[in-house]
Amino acid sequence: MVCIALLCSTRVSFRQPLSPLACLAAVAALLASGCGSEAPTAKSRPNILLISLDSTRRDRLGCYGNRPPHANGASPSPHLDALAARGVKLEDALSASSWTLPSHISLFTGQGLRAHAVEMDHLRMCASSPVLAELLAAQGYRTAGFASGPYLDPLWGFARGFDRYEICYGPALAAAAAAERVARDAVERADAKLPEAQRNALVDAWRAAHRRVETLSHQDVSSQIVTDQALAELRAAAREKKPFLLFAHYFDAHYDYVPPPPFDTRFDPHYAGAIDGREFYTNPAISTPLREDPGARTRTLSDRDLEHVFALYDGEVAWIDHEIGRLLAELDALGLARDTLVVVTADHGDEFFEHGGIGHRRTLYEEVLRVPLIVAWPARLAPRDGVRGVVVSQDVLPTLLELLDLPAPTNITGASFATLLRGEPAQPSRAAATRLVLLDSGAAALDASKPLETVPAQIVRVTEAYHRGPLKLLRRRSWLEFPFGANAQQPPPPRAQFEREILEWIDVAAHPDEPDAAWSTDFSDPAARAALDAWRATYAAEAALRCNPAQADKDAGMSAQLGNLGYTEVAGAASLDTGLFEIPPPSAPPSAPTSR
Repeated sequence: MVCIALLCSTRVSFRQPLSPLACLAAVAALLASGCGSEAPTAKSRPNILLISLDSTRRDRLGCYGNRPPHANGASPSPHLDALAARGVKLEDALSASSWTLPSHISLFTGQGLRAHAVEMDHLRMCASSPVLAELLAAQGYRTAGFASGPYLDPLWGFARGFDRYEICYGPALAAAAAAERVARDAVERADAKLPEAQRNALVDAWRAAHRRVETLSHQDVSSQIVTDQALAELRAAAREKKPFLLFAHYFDAHYDYVPPPPFDTRFDPHYAGAIDGREFYTNPAISTPLREDPGARTRTLSDRDLEHVFALYDGEVAWIDHEIGRLLAELDALGLARDTLVVVTADHGDEFFEHGGIGHRRTLYEEVLRVPLIVAWPARLAPRDGVRGVVVSQDVLPTLLELLDLPAPTNITGASFATLLRGEPAQPSRAAATRLVLLDSGAAALDASKPLETVPAQIVRVTEAYHRGPLKLLRRRSWLEFPFGANAQQPPPPRAQFEREILEWIDVAAHPDEPDAAWSTDFSDPAARAALDAWRATYAAEAALRCNPAQADKDAGMSAQLGNLGYTEVAGAASLDTGLFEIPPPSAPPSAPTSR
């Protein structure tokens, strides 16, 4: 194996002050201990190792059936397979959304997207949202987190409750991130009275630096750094002899698909084509965007080349699995494995042309929602394979709290699946809500008689899915917003003028590939109607919990400054009130059913 020199470039090592919610939890714990309660003490509670795999589809792990066709039946994930064999492997786990930021907010807070409301890049975790690290710190836990993806940065609130929280990048990405901060600072300090040419030069330099960070984040190799930092933390925690929460986030399965040797050739050693996994999203030899729908793609690579792309993806999974293997081995060597509750899951999957696109953050189809979920606690949970029952990212926090005999906060939407871990059958009412909000810049003619006279607009697309038993309901709603006020030639029209909605359902157990022909808008089916009614019933409670997130620190100042400098098309998205994304409960179509 080739040794790779890596470094941890960004360190955010500080103790976060406890929120009021965490302080109340601490007071409750003290009162309980003083009143003869038999609740477990901090020392008697298990350690928690929470591992997040970025962009990792459920079907890429060997324990979920993956055997790459050109690798003689080898599994890409032997260490995770072994963990699943001695733990509980859940079959029906879903991510809260199809991209990193909101899914991880749900994982950390126990809140679905309609509650935590962090649905765009410029928003950060609400101060009122409960956070796992804070709740456990209040119970005497040592807390540490190591992440390797840009969306796990502390500016979105992820460091809350952690004694130590670090973002770990390789050297090239670290240098690019530093350069982007310099360029950003130059824009934020710029005087609006600067000549236009100078303003443009500053903004162009920042945009170029930002694009370089995005490009290099897709090529960075960081799993070894995350594991090295986590190993040091494990050893320190073992010496301290107090329970710990350790969060480890592995980003390398995210495209581009450039696994380090020997994983780059392990699953397709005899491939002789030209596809190498670099610039995956923009490579015209892989796909080209459709003019009428930039998110959709025309596939340009052959079936054999696509097999190679999957082999490279499997190589990334194998590289991460190797590093997780190091972490699990150290846990065992330190004598901590038996009483450490290990949870492994992913923030979303990825699409490879199953529904006309690639990557993620575009749809809520199964290839981007279905994720692995493995829970192991040798001291308390018997091994179980093939556990059925719908669970979703926001269910992890209440599950951990129940296993620790701790009360769950009242402002969460997740539901514990501890009963599934103990071997009880899933309740028929068990369900999962997922959601995706997309914004695109556009223009609209407000006067139909003057189609060439347009004003800037934001195209808002809200996609929601609801899984209940074998059924999946899918709702897509879109409309236009006009956030530019004085720039418009006339007052904006009623939202309904540009509003469109589609609501349909499918038996996803019978049609896991979700073909167009299997979807129906006819809700006369009793099971479909019951699922719709159950979904509608969740809306009032979730609306009452919906918080108003602040802008992430860097984006608040940057959006305002870009507006001051005249770049209203950039600042426009940040000016939208997040309450606009809240839509009424779904209703069955009143007209006759239509086919896709």
